[in-house]
Amino acid sequence: MFLLRSSFYFRKIAHMAIPISNLHFDYMNTSERRVLNLGDVGLPSVPMLGYCHYRNPRPDVPEHWHPGCIEIHYCIRNTLTFGFNRRAYRLTPGELFVNLPGEHHTVSEHPKGLILYWLILRVDNDGQPFLQQPPDEADALRQALLQIPHRHFRGTDSVKRLFRSLHMLYDEPATHLRALRLRTTTLALLLDVLAAAKSHTVPPGESRLEAIFRDMQNAHGKTVPLDDLARRAGMAPTHFITRFRNLTGLPPYQFQLDCRIRAARHLLRETETPITEIALRLGFCSSQHFANLFKHHTGITPLACRRGDTGPRRASDHTDGQSL
Repeated sequence: MFLLRSSFYFRKIAHMAIPISNLHFDYMNTSERRVLNLGDVGLPSVPMLGYCHYRNPRPDVPEHWHPGCIEIHYCIRNTLTFGFNRRAYRLTPGELFVNLPGEHHTVSEHPKGLILYWLILRVDNDGQPFLQQPPDEADALRQALLQIPHRHFRGTDSVKRLFRSLHMLYDEPATHLRALRLRTTTLALLLDVLAAAKSHTVPPGESRLEAIFRDMQNAHGKTVPLDDLARRAGMAPTHFITRFRNLTGLPPYQFQLDCRIRAARHLLRETETPITEIALRLGFCSSQHFANLFKHHTGITPLACRRGDTGPRRASDHTDGQSL
């Protein structure tokens, strides 16, 4: 594991530093967080390619924006929430979320077990070759991305595969062919993202399971028995657990507990409801039991959450991406 000591969180154009974010992000490569600059390998239009697999909860990312850049996220496991234009968008496994240039947004609820790919793409028309494409094709792709019909939609297995391929290609020895493959893979990824946004459909066979998933998110104070969930899905319990875990990254009971913890965090931050009342409302047997589970999942106590603490700050935070 190592920290990439790159200064390329901005690109120099005409002697001016043009940032890709109003926050500072370190480039790095650790077991939990990988943040790469493809400008270092011949693709300046992609100043950030990221991947995370968090073993512990992480603090929220405060309001920020990306001048002249589009940001694309693809969730693999667990969930996180984007705040934009006074709305909350919950990103679940297999879904994409797109932020357009200059849009102010927040990112909250980085839970334990979150697996996420993301990419920041510079789309400002600055006279530089956009992904080294002919001008007409570059303009067409840039406009299609800026006019993407949905910002929150289902992804595809191809999008997941292409994100993974970009990381694998970055690790290959430096050759002209590697640079070409990085560029063509990035183009294929962007075209697949556009196609997924246009179709905006749920894969066949997943609608019933995803309906159960949504209902579980909204039933914070109730734990539904496994047999009832499996019966509703029309599956044997063991098969249901496997399918559900593939979708969410968690077994059903753990996922329901995660939803209750999320609901508790919202009540602690947004209301003055007593902690004991929150615990009982959400189905915990006592306030102490609730406090123990809440700290285990979030890294902070319910009282600290109510005071506004966002999460633990560990000594390793500087080397795994939390120096924001």
